[in-house]
Amino acid sequence: MNRHSITYPQAAAAVEPASRTKGVQGHMPFLIAMTAAAAIFGLRFAIGGERFIGDEALMMLALAAYLTAAIFYLTNFYAPFRFAERLGLWAAGIGVALNLASWLVRWVAAYDRELAIFQSQGRSAAEMPWLFRYVPFANLYDLSLAFAFGAGVTTLIVMRRRELRGIAAIALPLAAIILVLARFIGGEFVDLPPVLDSYWRPIHVGVASIAYGVGLVCFAVAVLYLLKDGLRPEKMAFWNAAFVLGVFATISRFGVFSFDTFATYASSVFVGTSRASIPLRADLPYVGWLIVAAAVLLLASLGAWASFLSNGRRREQHIGLGLMASSLIAQGAAIGMLVYQVRTLTNVVSRIAPEQYERFGIWMLQQQGATSQQIATVTAMQLAGMADTWVRQNSDSLRLSLNANPVELAALITAFTGTFFIVLMAAKPDRIRESLPAAAILDGLMYKLGGITFAGLALLLITGAVWANESWGRYWGWDAKETGALVAWLTYAGFLHSRVAYGWQGRRSAYFAIVAFLFIIFTYLGVSYLLPGLHSYA
Repeated sequence: MNRHSITYPQAAAAVEPASRTKGVQGHMPFLIAMTAAAAIFGLRFAIGGERFIGDEALMMLALAAYLTAAIFYLTNFYAPFRFAERLGLWAAGIGVALNLASWLVRWVAAYDRELAIFQSQGRSAAEMPWLFRYVPFANLYDLSLAFAFGAGVTTLIVMRRRELRGIAAIALPLAAIILVLARFIGGEFVDLPPVLDSYWRPIHVGVASIAYGVGLVCFAVAVLYLLKDGLRPEKMAFWNAAFVLGVFATISRFGVFSFDTFATYASSVFVGTSRASIPLRADLPYVGWLIVAAAVLLLASLGAWASFLSNGRRREQHIGLGLMASSLIAQGAAIGMLVYQVRTLTNVVSRIAPEQYERFGIWMLQQQGATSQQIATVTAMQLAGMADTWVRQNSDSLRLSLNANPVELAALITAFTGTFFIVLMAAKPDRIRESLPAAAILDGLMYKLGGITFAGLALLLITGAVWANESWGRYWGWDAKETGALVAWLTYAGFLHSRVAYGWQGRRSAYFAIVAFLFIIFTYLGVSYLLPGLHSYA
């Protein structure tokens, strides 16, 4: 041990390499994962698409592998077992391999699709454009595949150090949620506007996906640091509850807690095979009441835990844990009931409230090209009658879909996951703290990952500006997603500046890292679905 280690023991612990697997052996899971993905890519080329597994199936296998690895490491928190730890490591490696392979197989499928289009136009393969034309970075599904891979491969690299492998228990479930979102978005290919055909597209979106993935792992490390540093899970529960209640309040177009539609959850309605919904919503029984029950139990749990934090009585702590677990069960039941009914409900018309017919009649006239003045001459009864007639005539083709609002469903699953981790950590927090590495090690890793995310977001902004200038003739236009990415980058800049200039470490830096990642999520999802702009196609 050198003099620096004696003077600064925490810093020495943070960089101690003793537990790191040395040489090529330490990188073996990563190398095997990359080799396996390349092999699947080559097989897809050689065998062809008709007889080979598709990208969506590979994605679902990757999701299962990520969750399997997370289960092994979650179990290892409570009952450490070296064999389970190794299984978790290899499950994570398999997940990364399948995740990357799903994206690569999609690339080949995009090439086949482009080639078929060229041949149908009487053109030859020699006229095909360079690879950038069909790199699968055209929509949010493609980005989600790459985002989850960025998180998975970053986790796999971090897991080279044995004491850091527990990070997979938080990071990999989050990566799995990204893949769940991709599953609900759907993997249909889309044609981008010709103005966006540029080799800057794969560079820009590729950098974004890796930066987002590293930021996700940084977020996971920050959460584990707070737990290791002694922050009570009961206090974490208040922040989680704010997110969960926010999700409950906004889903179903703010309908669950509204006075007129209290405890009612409605799903968008589709016609035939169309991917565009119509302005009608079908009420799903029980889902709304389960969400209300979950919210009430959550609030009751917070009340019990607030009492425990103020007076220290264990009875309130146990009551709060039981109520939180009950809220978790209600959330799971709501999600299960939602998915079940969307998949099995056949008589959609019976679940559509007639109060919607007047507005739907106005929409029908607008689709026919009627002006506002013409619509104003039609009475409410006539509008409702038109809508009722149309609904009855098309009743057999009306359907529900899980793809109606993938962000909403992913938010419900994320809320469930957050509550699950609160229950898990509150049950035996001391056991988890003992399984985690030293706080200084987590703090140092958080700093490194935050720095990489900052650099990645900087490259994202630079490449995006160059691409924008090439496509639209200007470097910056204050588009919603441009602004969101800038805010996320500035937040990580503040994270680094506060550490370098003011010596911020520990909890303050962890809070900063968590907030910064929330800006990434807003840029990734919120801008694409909530705010109009040039990035709405994604």
